[in-house]
Amino acid sequence: MREQLEQLVQLQEIDNQLLELKEERGNLPETVEKLRAEIEETTHLLDVRREELLNAGKERRRIEGEVEKAKVSLKKYQGQLFKVSTNREYDAITTEIEAAKSIISDGESQIIHLMGQEEELTETVQNLESHSETIKSDFETHDAELQEKIAETSDFEAKLREKRVTIVDELAKPIYAHYERIHMAKEDGMGVAQVFNGACGGCFAAIPPQKLMEVSTMSDFILCETCGRILVDPETIQMN
Repeated sequence: MREQLEQLVQLQEIDNQLLELKEERGNLPETVEKLRAEIEETTHLLDVRREELLNAGKERRRIEGEVEKAKVSLKKYQGQLFKVSTNREYDAITTEIEAAKSIISDGESQIIHLMGQEEELTETVQNLESHSETIKSDFETHDAELQEKIAETSDFEAKLREKRVTIVDELAKPIYAHYERIHMAKEDGMGVAQVFNGACGGCFAAIPPQKLMEVSTMSDFILCETCGRILVDPETIQMN
């Protein structure tokens, strides 16, 4: 058990160093990922709005074509109206004239609506394009800073992680599972705590004398009754 506890102490020291590296990078990783997601979202929205603008233009031009055809027909029917000789012919041409006028009126209303839609979409696309350029620039700046920080410590971090894997492989699975659960749950990342002045170095809760003696022997797996951290004696095992 002593050997397992010594390995846990080494594991805690490695995790402390990894946490320090993470803190040096600050919120850069989160900022970079947030900007990356925003770029993807803005790009998708731009594609949608550009497609809507394209379709609105196509529809407007189609209706403009129908209106022009209706105007030609209207002129033709109006010319024929004075040449009819029967009421039946007059009624038929009048019906065609009204149909052409209806197409023109409805078409012009739709054209005005589509023109307004195109204007709004054009403005939206321009704003999205401007926003896209801004966030892409921000992303490049923050990502370059992050990559620089990673490059400065990548070799050291790789060695720490390699050493961590070796230690984890040698630990009993239940012991590592308990350590990892506490390590991940605590803000300070501390799954192993040294005893200091008769108290847990993690939560500062007092430890009963009998438990203090058990911890000092390093012959068993002793937990803090308050926070669940694994307790070790600093006089027996030196922790950084």
